[in-house]
Amino acid sequence: MRWIFFTLVAANLLLLVVFWQQQNQSLASDDAPVAELQNKGRTLLLVSETDGALKPVQRKKTKQRSQEPLCYVAGPYAEELDARHLLARVKAVGLSGRIKTLEVTTEQPAEYWVHVPPRSGREEALRVLKELQKRNFDSYIITQGDLAEGVSLGLFRNKASAEGLREKVAAAGIPVRIRVVNESAREFWVEVNEVAQLNERMRERIQAGDADISWEMVECR
Repeated sequence: MRWIFFTLVAANLLLLVVFWQQQNQSLASDDAPVAELQNKGRTLLLVSETDGALKPVQRKKTKQRSQEPLCYVAGPYAEELDARHLLARVKAVGLSGRIKTLEVTTEQPAEYWVHVPPRSGREEALRVLKELQKRNFDSYIITQGDLAEGVSLGLFRNKASAEGLREKVAAAGIPVRIRVVNESAREFWVEVNEVAQLNERMRERIQAGDADISWEMVECR
């Protein structure tokens, strides 16, 4: 009977060992996905878990465009002497200023420029020039501007004279055009630096009844 008892005890111990090994394998398989996810994922830390203080985010400072100082200008005057009179009144009230001269183009034609349009190059322009001079047309090659490599035949104040020359050149089989050069005129403006002191009353005092002029605020130049 003893051997039966020892056999049962041995069998129970064997079953216990087998069951214990199966339990360990099951726990290991359950932990594997968690460990794998932890390795693949990003670790989140609480602020309290960090070793040091968090560094503040540094924002890039955008450069602001420097604003040009503003000035008042009064004008336009057709005569410089009138502008100087206003400038004298500006200085009489303790302000500073200066006269600015502008060249403006009017709508009135001043001259009529007879010319051959620009050629493909200097060699072609020389060929046309020789052809014109051979026919006794005074001409020269234009070397600058948007008509460079063209040929000039002259400037005329009289439109009829320009048209007459154009017809003669065209009859010789040479392409020719007329460009209207508008008349230019000078304008005189008075620039005043002290904008803050130039209220409406002060501007009227300085203007002193000068008609056909205005005050404008512009960037100082």
